[in-house]
Amino acid sequence: MLAEKDKATPKVWSKIKYETDGGIGTRAHIGMAVYDCDQTLSHEARAMLGLPGVALYETRLISSRRDQPLSVDLLQASFREMDDAILRINTRRPSDVIALGCTSAAMVVGQPELERRVRTVYPQTKVTDPFTGIVTALGALSATRVGYISPYPRDVAERMVSAIEAEGYPIYAVVEFHDDQKFVRDDAPFIDAGSIAAAVDQVISSSDVDTIVISCTQMRAVDIINKLEQRTGKNIITSNQAMCWHALRLAGCDDVAGGFGRLFTTQLV
Repeated sequence: MLAEKDKATPKVWSKIKYETDGGIGTRAHIGMAVYDCDQTLSHEARAMLGLPGVALYETRLISSRRDQPLSVDLLQASFREMDDAILRINTRRPSDVIALGCTSAAMVVGQPELERRVRTVYPQTKVTDPFTGIVTALGALSATRVGYISPYPRDVAERMVSAIEAEGYPIYAVVEFHDDQKFVRDDAPFIDAGSIAAAVDQVISSSDVDTIVISCTQMRAVDIINKLEQRTGKNIITSNQAMCWHALRLAGCDDVAGGFGRLFTTQLV
C-alpha cells in the first residue's frame, strides 16, 4: 500500500499561447495616498471610482503623532514621507492622477507644493487633494453662499474657512463637531449619519446657504449625500466626494454617475 502512494502521479504538461489587454486601468490609473489612520477614504473612494476601465491604486502615509491634538503646526509636518509613498503606489506604471488624501494637511501645505513634490517623482502626473477638490467643486456647482462642517479644532477650521473664502466662496455658517473630553479627530470616522444630518440642519437653520461643505476625509458622508440634497435642496460637497470627482475629471473621465450627489453630474468649469 505504501509503495502505491509513493508512485508519482502521471502528469501531462503543455504550453499555450496567450493574448494581453490593457489590464484594469484601460481608461485611467488613479493613485491615492491615504494616511495610515484613515478609516473612511479608501472605502468611499472604491465606491466612487469603481467605473469601467478605471483602476485605483493606494499607498499609505505615516500620520502625525496621535498623542497630540491636531494643530496647524502638526499639519505643516504632514506629507514628509510623501515621495517614498508615491513611488509605492504602482511600480509598473505612473498614475495618470495622484490624489493626496488629507483635507486639512493639503490646505496647510498648499496645492503648489504638493504638485511640485509629486511631479518631482512623476513629471506628467496630474495632482489633486480634498481641499483643491472642494474649491473646484464649489465653482462647478456655482456656489455663492456656503456653509461649512468639520471635526477640526478651531484654529484649523478657521484657517480652512479663510482659505475657502480667499478662493471667492463666502462662508456664512460654520458647525464644529465637539467633545470637551477628547480629540474629536479620533472620533471622526465614527461620527454617525444622524449626527452629520443634524449638523447640516444646524447650518441651514443658522443662515441661508446654497451649498454645504462637509470637510475631512474621515467623515462617512458619501452614502447620505443624495438623501441630504433631496431633503434640503442644498448642494452637498464632502472631502472624499470632491477629491474623487476631481480625480476622475482630471483623468478625462466625464461619466455622469448617480448616487454621489449633484457634483458627480457636473463637469469641470
